Amino acid sequence: MKNIFLLVFVSIMFSCKNETKQQALVIDNPVLKKVNTIQKDTSQYRTDFDLTGFYVGSFQAANYDNVHKKNGSYHNKINISIDDVKNDSMYGHSIVAGNSRPFRGTIDHKTLFAIVSEPGDDKYDGIFEFTFYPEKKKIKGIWIADNQKLAVPKRRYSLNKKEYEYNPDLNLSFEAEYEYNLALYDSQDDEGGEMEAVNPEIISKLNASKQLLTNQDIENLNKGELEVLRNLIYARHGYSFKNRKMRYFFDSQIEWYIPVSTDIRNKLTDLEKKNIELIKRYEQHAERYYDYFGR
Repeated sequence: MKNIFLLVFVSIMFSCKNETKQQALVIDNPVLKKVNTIQKDTSQYRTDFDLTGFYVGSFQAANYDNVHKKNGSYHNKINISIDDVKNDSMYGHSIVAGNSRPFRGTIDHKTLFAIVSEPGDDKYDGIFEFTFYPEKKKIKGIWIADNQKLAVPKRRYSLNKKEYEYNPDLNLSFEAEYEYNLALYDSQDDEGGEMEAVNPEIISKLNASKQLLTNQDIENLNKGELEVLRNLIYARHGYSFKNRKMRYFFDSQIEWYIPVSTDIRNKLTDLEKKNIELIKRYEQHAERYYDYFGR
């Protein structure tokens, strides 16, 4: 009996010593120490908020003095896309005025203040500084151009976080007896000039993303209405317009419009492609068609 008791006692003592030894090895193990240190260091970067996503709104000139003289844009709709946040590093891209530019920089997770830079190899590149307001799903900040000789070297913005999803049902909304005025200043590109007023009530009866248009559907439309009807297809796919006329129209008049890409050709449906071809044929001869069929 004494031998059995002695054997159990020795086993318990050996087990306790072995456990103590294993704990000492864990504490003294440099690899495990490093892992624990990394976990502790990165914990300060954790946040309850998902900062990634689209932030959309008006990209406004901070100073209006020389904008008109240099034929600049007072404001455009911008999409600041936060693509990834790793520790204190931030990655994303900006989409505005038919231009998509990547950026990268840093974020202070205590203040939620970020500074990110575009590559600098495009004349419109610059630096974004902004603060996140996660509870309000907003960011606010400024953009400063690398090239201070631009028509607008500094802009301000207050953007709302939004989600984009292609929706073929989106169309013009209108009030009774109201017409969108598309008489715009000449554009910086070759597609500028003024265009005719667009009657949204007429356009809203057509949807080139859902119905196959016929000659009879569009032969009574003026050039401006044809252009808007066609570009509504692109707008539903989130196309960022370089053409200033269309950009001004969709940026300022269409609430649901979100610029998400500068190339949406592979997104177009077969139906939309057929309608685009038809509308373009009428646009090329719009004055002649409208003079003949015009209301």
